[in-house]
Formats: sequence, structure tokens, C-alpha cells
Amino acid sequence: MSNWPHGDVDEACSRLREVLLQTRGQDRREFLGALGKAAAGSTLLSLFGALSASADTKPMTYFTYGGAWKKAIMAAFGDPFTKKTAIPVRYQEPYNFGKLVAMHQAHAQQIDAVTTSGVEVIIAQRSGMLTPLDWSLIDKSALSDVQLRRPNVVGGESQSMNVTYSTRKWPGADHPNSWADFWNVEKFPGRRALRRDALWTIEAAAKADGVSEAEFYPLDVDRAFRSLDRIKPHVKTWWSDNSQSQQLMEQDEVDLIHMTNGRATQSILDHKAQFALVWNGAISSGHGEGWFVPAGCPNPIGGMKFLDFVGRAEYQAVFARLLYYAPQKPKAIALLDDKIAKLMPSYPANEKVSHIVNFDWWANNLKAVQRRFEEWLQS
Repeated sequence: MSNWPHGDVDEACSRLREVLLQTRGQDRREFLGALGKAAAGSTLLSLFGALSASADTKPMTYFTYGGAWKKAIMAAFGDPFTKKTAIPVRYQEPYNFGKLVAMHQAHAQQIDAVTTSGVEVIIAQRSGMLTPLDWSLIDKSALSDVQLRRPNVVGGESQSMNVTYSTRKWPGADHPNSWADFWNVEKFPGRRALRRDALWTIEAAAKADGVSEAEFYPLDVDRAFRSLDRIKPHVKTWWSDNSQSQQLMEQDEVDLIHMTNGRATQSILDHKAQFALVWNGAISSGHGEGWFVPAGCPNPIGGMKFLDFVGRAEYQAVFARLLYYAPQKPKAIALLDDKIAKLMPSYPANEKVSHIVNFDWWANNLKAVQRRFEEWLQS
């Protein structure tokens, strides 16, 4: 059994919880400042101080998307983890699941911890890429059941794709409020943008065509493409990068956009984009996304210790404050003020009206549907 001191991590979480509660209502910049002061202050040195001088300091490598995602991961997880454990975190970027698979197949894995999408979690599981979770290093009692829905995976953040509309164009109550409204160019004329991604866009097309939850899967792909045929002439931009979608919003280049909740919220709250999210029918990843330690990695112990951090409510709440992707752990929602919590896919009222993606169906069908989607875009 490992002597990994869960009690010390629990104490760090307790102190971090105090910071989160004391900074409720502060914006992102104020929160970062308070977090930095707490780290430097003598009363919270134990929150960020290394657990012991004898800690295993072999570096732990995380595979990251880069950009805003990397910055938030570093601030919420990576830096506190290093300061608490003395284990350096290295970042390899840009994230590419194909590369992760190739390293596994070549028996040359370089990554010790990674968070992946719901489809990728399933493919990794089927491919034998997951190291069994080590409960001597991960405190299972600190996790909720919803975080352990997939074997050898710890649930971290979740996201949704939402109808996002311009409050300049529709300032009152009569605004787009569903995917059907997004598709209704007569009632809601305006410049539209959709994501160049089969999974999220096919799901939106099916919702817009009125497919009921009870009949959603297996997806009627032909019906979804007929729905896409109707909206295609009215789409100004097919965006493929989160920063591009934010630019479209912030420079007022579109009126309606199919948008990830985290980046949309960042643009609205931090960059003052005059847009609003619609939660009715939001397409949510639910508890499909997760963290795992790749099989055959150089530092599985460091990876497991990192997973012990990322699954905890306090660190998930910090990540939500920084990039606005939702924590999967329910207790983390309670650490957010209402203004932020209500912008999370995992907020109970939002979950009730959201559509949850069936990643098992997509893991079986993604390649074929993505290929057809790209051909359709070029037609």
C-alpha cells in the first residue's frame, strides 16, 4: 500500500474551499488575484506547499489542447499539484487522440494523464489504453458515483453545445429558444454559424427536426442530413476552432451560433460579448468525458496522484471559475455562486432540459458519419 497522504490533500481542499467561498461574486480576474494572494499568504502556505521533501519528483506529463484550456488546467490543477506534491507537470501539445493511440500501439507512450471526450474514452477503453485506477493513490471516497461511470476513468469536466444568440438583435423575450428556432430562418432571420463537426452538428440537426428523446438513438442519419440541407444555405461560417467561434461572437459577426458553453460564457462574462445561452435542448456531454492514465506510461504513480487531485470538488470548481466548463462532481456546483453555477451544463435545472449525447452510439458510427459530413459540406 502507498503512503500517499490523502489527509494532507483533504486539508488542502478544505483551505481551497474557504478561498472559493470567500471569493463568490468576484469576476475571473479578481478570483485569480485572490487565488494568487492565497498561495503567497502564510495562512495558506500548506494549501500549495509540497507534502514532503521526500516526494517522488519524477515529472508527470499531461496532454493538453493548448491555449486557454492549457492556462486553465495549469492554474486549476497543474500548479497546485506541483506545489503540493513537488511533482513537476510537463505539458505536451497540441492534444491529438490519434497521436495518443499511435504511442500506445508503438509501446512508446509519453503521456501520464489525459482528459478526453466521451467517444475517445470509449475507444481508449476498447483498445486497452486505460491503466486500472490505483485506489491506494486515489481517494475513492472523495469521488461521486457519477464520476465513476466508466471503468478506470475519473469524471472531470463536462461541456455542452448551446444555441447562442445575439442580445443586440433579440433584446427581449422573443428570441431563439431552441434548435428548431435556430433552423427557423423566417421567424429569426440573421447570420448563422455552425460547428464543423459531425457529432455535435448532426445532433443539433436531429433536435431541430423534432426527433424525440425516446426515439433519438439509433440516430436516423438520413433524416439529420435532410435537416442540414435546409439550414446549409443560411450558414455564414462553419467554425472548427474554439477561438474562431469566440471571435465571431466578440466581433459581432454572427447573430446565432452553435457554441460550446465554456467558451461562450467566457466571451459573455469576461469579454462582454452581447450574447446569451439557451439551455432548452442543450446538447450535453453529461458524464461521458473523463481523465485516465494511459497504459504503459512513464510515470503511472504520478498520473494516479494527479487524478486524485482533478476529481475533487474544490479543484473542479476552480477550473469552472477559470474556463466555465462544468464540474462533474455535484459538490463542486455548490462552491460556485449562482451566476456562474447557472451557466454550467451540470447545474440541475440545466440538466433537466438538456439532451445527453449517447457516446456509445457515436463510438460505433463516428468515422462513417464524419466522412459523410465532410463530403456533404463539399457538395
